[in-house]
Amino acid sequence: MENTVEMALVNRFPEQDTWLDRLSYRRLLAVAGSMLIAVKAPDSVLRKVFNDARRLPRNLRQTEAALAARQALVAEMKRYLHLHRSLDPLLVKDIERPHEERFPERCEWGTLPPGFWHVSFTQLVEKLAFNSHRRTQVELLLKALTELKRGGCKKVIIAGSFVSTKPKPSDIDLVWDKEGLDKQKLHKAFEEDNGTERQKLFGLDASAEEWKLKLSMVQSLWGPDAPDSSEFVDDEYEQLPRFRAVGVLVLDLTQELPAIRR
Repeated sequence: MENTVEMALVNRFPEQDTWLDRLSYRRLLAVAGSMLIAVKAPDSVLRKVFNDARRLPRNLRQTEAALAARQALVAEMKRYLHLHRSLDPLLVKDIERPHEERFPERCEWGTLPPGFWHVSFTQLVEKLAFNSHRRTQVELLLKALTELKRGGCKKVIIAGSFVSTKPKPSDIDLVWDKEGLDKQKLHKAFEEDNGTERQKLFGLDASAEEWKLKLSMVQSLWGPDAPDSSEFVDDEYEQLPRFRAVGVLVLDLTQELPAIRR
């Protein structure tokens, strides 16, 4: 707790986010929990100070310890908003998105930096199959890629929580390239309206449509307990960042797809 109190004292950000200071303790926890939907790193500072504040029983939320926990949480939430406001893809039209052949370091939130990162399947396995849940997902992904390759697909883009450091992603976001596809050889699960079957057979949230690619390149900053417009005054609500740019992995299916070693 001492470290989080010190952080609260030194991380002062513009008056722009004073709306956080007006929230009740309970509501502050709810909004912070909503922010954590975009924080995939299990060891992030925001998650730590959130857990510190949440652990305090309700009957102790007027104590000095609760005040310190609240200050630390508010400071980190303001830092989060301050950083993401400057990167809001709705406000910054020309976000740099490099095309490079490497697997980049994830940012502090556990997501890929903006860009199209070209990797091999071996690199993907080494970086993303780091627990049993993910290894199972990778095995299903390999089956899906094998079917796409058989159908003539030459490239896929992989995105979402699966390319982050989140321990247990719910599924794999994938966009397949339609160029060169032979629909006669393509598994029926990859017909555009067969999303339920793709999810069932391969654990994919996938499409070949442009909307899916655009959606994969940004991430919502809020979950179901996002702040409500009634909690703001003047133009505070309009200034709230809502999305941030994230990176995606590009996988060349003209390469050999290796078997996964159990």
